[in-house]
Amino acid sequence: MALLTYVCKECGHKQEELVFSSSPTPRCEKCGGEMKQSFSGKCYGSIGGVSASECTHNCATCPGCSSKK
Repeated sequence: MALLTYVCKECGHKQEELVFSSSPTPRCEKCGGEMKQSFSGKCYGSIGGVSASECTHNCATCPGCSSKK
């Protein structure tokens, strides 16, 4: 389970959603449009072997998330 931020492709509205890995992509609560995940924000805890103190706060470029194992 994760708290993710989404941005509406139609109107630009931002909303947070508590999602499971099997959850469908949410619809915009303002206009009902399609949402895309926003990758800005902070990383919390240890992800992919990167501790919170090493976190760059940019999950899109995080070496813990993008490293191939």
